[in-house]
Amino acid sequence: MSNFFEWDNSKFGLNVQEMDAEHRKLVGLMNTLHVLHEKGAGAAELGKALGEFVNYTVKHFSDEEAFMAKINYPELRVHAGVHKSLLARVTEYATEFKKTGKLTDAFFMFLKTWLKAHICGVDMKYGQHANHTHAA
Repeated sequence: MSNFFEWDNSKFGLNVQEMDAEHRKLVGLMNTLHVLHEKGAGAAELGKALGEFVNYTVKHFSDEEAFMAKINYPELRVHAGVHKSLLARVTEYATEFKKTGKLTDAFFMFLKTWLKAHICGVDMKYGQHANHTHAA
């Protein structure tokens, strides 16, 4: 069985080592969550994995924003706003899970779309900024 989300460094790598490592970990946590969902794991096991994913997402967004501040990324405020809305959506799904004990296919499609679009879109911009301004 292949992973729900295959990491491809040529597509998703930002050439920013610490952020690429965090993105790979985020993808790994998402894949673990998807495997548990697919095999029909119980609510306790799913809840634990979902909690790890949500907690790591919060940590990653915080780390990413700190990194952008460090490199004086001009779009930091906009990017932080995107993080805030993504986290609100993830929290909505987590709240729904607490009520039902189930994760939906819509949740996983949201995650996959979010990760691809976010990394390939707004994250690539700060990666280019970091590599351009700090390549000297």
